[in-house]
Amino acid sequence: MQSSLRERLAHLLRRAGLSAHKSEIERLLPLGIEGAVDALLAFDQQPETIDDEAILQLLRGDSPRLQPPMVANWWLYRMLVTQRPMQERMALFWHNHFATSASKVGDGNLMLMQIQMFQRLALADFKTLVLEVSKDPAMLVWLDGVRNVKGKPNENFARELLELFTMGIGHYTERDIQEAARAFTGWSFSRVTRSFVFNRAQHDDGEKEFLGKRGRFSGEDIVQMAVEHPATAPFIARKFYRLFINDVDPVDERTVQALAKEFTQSGYSTRALMRKLLLSEAFWSPRNYRRRIKSPVEFVVGTLRQVGIGERLRQLNLSSGVGQRAVVAYLRLVNQWTRRIGQALLYPPDVAGWEWGTAWISSQTMLERMRFAEVIVPNRGPLGFQTLRELLGTEPPRTIEGFIDRLGEVLDVALSKETREKLQEYLQKRGGVTALARADRTVVQGILQIVFASPEFQML
Repeated sequence: MQSSLRERLAHLLRRAGLSAHKSEIERLLPLGIEGAVDALLAFDQQPETIDDEAILQLLRGDSPRLQPPMVANWWLYRMLVTQRPMQERMALFWHNHFATSASKVGDGNLMLMQIQMFQRLALADFKTLVLEVSKDPAMLVWLDGVRNVKGKPNENFARELLELFTMGIGHYTERDIQEAARAFTGWSFSRVTRSFVFNRAQHDDGEKEFLGKRGRFSGEDIVQMAVEHPATAPFIARKFYRLFINDVDPVDERTVQALAKEFTQSGYSTRALMRKLLLSEAFWSPRNYRRRIKSPVEFVVGTLRQVGIGERLRQLNLSSGVGQRAVVAYLRLVNQWTRRIGQALLYPPDVAGWEWGTAWISSQTMLERMRFAEVIVPNRGPLGFQTLRELLGTEPPRTIEGFIDRLGEVLDVALSKETREKLQEYLQKRGGVTALARADRTVVQGILQIVFASPEFQML
């Protein structure tokens, strides 16, 4: 597969993080593969350096309410500057798995609470996570838990708990859904404190029959039985396989079963599941190398991290007006482009989340991916100028071939023969190394458009 430790670590950070600047990769070199995996998994042992309140206040400005797009911008900031990339990568995974849309929730604070829960429980045991999601105010609004009361049970959450969140279709009956819905009656939240409330008067405490068992089951009981159902571990393992190993080819069921076994035996520990996955033969197999299609968030955030934008944002002085304006403007731009390429954070299309894999690619989204070069090297602005230097190097390139090699290294992509030929032809027509030496933004934008339009750059 990859010929060097550095390339293997880049593969790890593309999948388990959000791609990385070369300096991030180099910091992991002394650890080796297993050490790097363990370091990524132990992100909670690293001090948090992001001041969430300051960023949220900056983005809110004079607005009386925290709007969902402000929360999305805050999250994009975290993704770009984080030194705990697996935390944000897992939060993004859970945001898709427990897909909740601000289109119905409306309240930015509730969406913020849910994303922060995903960050906090990113690698927690699955049972704890599902129970917390079940009591989460945004989810209670999204799937009508607040309308689920004794005598008039609402089945929306119970249905998705079984179909999408735990065991999957085919392992339960309509009666199971109805009985589960009864168990969740009376679950609500306070609009004042935004905290979970159990209304005993609205709860159906009668006997229920669920998955062949009878009892006066509570919502907590239903969650436990759903998570521990034999179908749940393979269902979750299969989803992890597609999102972290390969979403283009058919799933390797042998690997899925090995992951499911680890998941079950560890007490449904997400951390144990991820460690097993990241050290598996399948994860490092040449068959699965670059066999994950970048989602719009992965494309945008990953590219910006690779060219060092994340580090430069982290270094901006947020106590100065100039720094504040630069951050706010840039985050709005990044959010705009993830939407244009097809993924609006906090606004999944439905309760099933986004359709990943080849569904991300169309003629329109490919055009927008290509045009993202305008954001990487804008016609003005200090961030863009520094990125230009990152791409070109501190000394002018001596040859076109040398520059193309450097470009592949900075953008962490193995450029195909066809793409290299297109780049060589383009550069020869535009002045070659002379144009590169004078840091011609228009030329570099054209170069990036060719790379961003290439099949190989779409893959993780």
